[in-house]
Formats: sequence, structure tokens, C-alpha cells
Amino acid sequence: MLRTLAFGLTLIAPLPALLLAPPASAQEAPAATLLQSMSEASRQLNYKGRFLYQFGAEVSTMEVSHAVFDDHQYQRLTHLDGRLVEVLRRGPELVCLHSNGTLTRISDDADGSPLEFQDRLASAIPSQYNVLLDGDGRVAGRSTLRVRVAPLDNHRYGYRLWLDDESKLLLKSEMVDGNGLALERVEFVTLDLSPGLQRADFDVPETHSERALENVASSRPGNFVIEAQWLPGGFEAVDQDWRRVDTVADPVAAQSYSDGLATFTVFAEATDGASPEEGVSRVGPTVAISRHTQNGPVTFLMTLVGEIPQPTAERVMQSIQVSTAQ
Repeated sequence: MLRTLAFGLTLIAPLPALLLAPPASAQEAPAATLLQSMSEASRQLNYKGRFLYQFGAEVSTMEVSHAVFDDHQYQRLTHLDGRLVEVLRRGPELVCLHSNGTLTRISDDADGSPLEFQDRLASAIPSQYNVLLDGDGRVAGRSTLRVRVAPLDNHRYGYRLWLDDESKLLLKSEMVDGNGLALERVEFVTLDLSPGLQRADFDVPETHSERALENVASSRPGNFVIEAQWLPGGFEAVDQDWRRVDTVADPVAAQSYSDGLATFTVFAEATDGASPEEGVSRVGPTVAISRHTQNGPVTFLMTLVGEIPQPTAERVMQSIQVSTAQ
């Protein structure tokens, strides 16, 4: 769900077209400047709008409100179809409001924050991508400038962004595979840049109960170490931690990898001799692959989840080694 907040829009042209693209030197500087303006607009502007979110074959409608009070960002994202779910940011506080009237408090550094994603686009485009201007267009009845963030190999997806010509706010994005197929799309259909938002618009409603996501101590006995013997160029290990699905299940080791834009995570759990399930699934740009591996007497179930092409994910999984920390 947080990824839907991410309102990071993607598209990438087919690889042959990318290889024929003009050198980045002539166009990369103004495109990079636009991305910085986009990031600043997303943090500083007050706005309210509705957008379509397409993920694979599924389409949802959402409403977003964003305001700044005392230099702190406030944001409310509401699902307008299906179950009523809202994600509310109030400065450093991030909460999820569920349809059953309960509330979950999430750590502010939770992965998938939309704001973090736009900051990465603005300041840390890895060398494995080419950034260039890509013409203009219209979104939600407004004039836009298009920016393409194109991968230079087939190990990651790319992005095409539509920035509001006036405010530089991100109005549309697509993520596409190497054949130019859009895997994920976010597109504003209405936008109000003078919504008159007040603090009360971001109040947390009364709830039946609330809980906070549990932080699992990394020093727990029997920790696992997850290591990838092969990674695509530009990817490196970032966060490693333990994540618990519920209070009954044992924590699962998680090792995340990132190239600065694309990310994926490898989870590992001991199966205690049970027969682990294996398989591959894919929804939109997200692939999930489960495999088991043996380390001495222990059988591990490993699961890779991330937004990278399936062949790349398969190759990474073949190189994963899991061991018990010394």
C-alpha cells in the first residue's frame, strides 16, 4: 500500500530505442534540474487532487491532500474504491487507518515512502540510468513537461514523468519494461493548487484500537546472514533487519538491495524441516520468487520481492547464500 503513496511514475522506452537516444550530456542537466524542482514542489506545495493508480490489471482511484504547517509536511491519502483505507502523515508521524476502525502507527523511515522516492529521483540518479527531456503533454487538463529516466541495461525498469509546467508537481508517471509496456501508472485526473487546507483536515479520527509495528532486535540469537554473490551493476546491500508478520510468527530475516531507484528485498526463514513452498508470481512490476536452500541441517525458505525484471531476480536468487551468524 505504501508503494501506492509513492506516486513515482515510470516509463522506459524499449532498450534499442534507449541505445539510440542522444548523448545525455546535452539534455541531462536541464532534466536533472526539473527533477529537483519536482522534489521541492512535492514537499512545499499545498494541493489536493484525485488520481488513478494502475498496477498490473488493477485500477484504483485515490485522493491525496498535502499541506505544509510550520515546515512540517501533512498528507492524507484515501482509497476511494474498495475498502476504506487511509494513510496519514503528520510531520514525523505516519499512521494507517483501516476500514475496521483500527489504526497502525508506522515508523517514519518505513520503506516505500512516496516522498523518499521523489527525493531519490531528484538527487541520486545512478549512472545506470539516462535522464533526458522527452517533450511535453497534458495531464488533468494542465500542460506538462515529460522527463524520461531510462535504464542503460535490462536489469531494471525505467520511468517517464509528466511534470506540471507551472508548479513542477509530478502529475503522471509510468514504469515500463524493456518492450515499452507500462507495468504501473499513476495519473492525476483533478488537481487543486489552492485547496485551503487546514490542520483539521489531517486530524486522526477516533479509532477502536491502535498498535505500532514492532521493531525486532537485530541482536536476537540465531541471526541469519543473507549474502548475494551476484548483483546487477549499481545495486548494493542496504538495510538488513528482522520483520515480524504478526506477534505469533517468528521474525523473518530481510536483506534489501538498491541501485538508488529500484529496490528488492530477500527474506529468509528457517523451515524447521517443513516442506517449503516454491514458486514465482508477478503483479505489475513486482516479482516474487520463493526458493529453498539447505545450509547444514537447516532448510531455509528464501523469498525475493521487488521491482526488477524476472530474469534478473532469478539470477540473483541463484546466487543467494544464507548462513547462521557467528
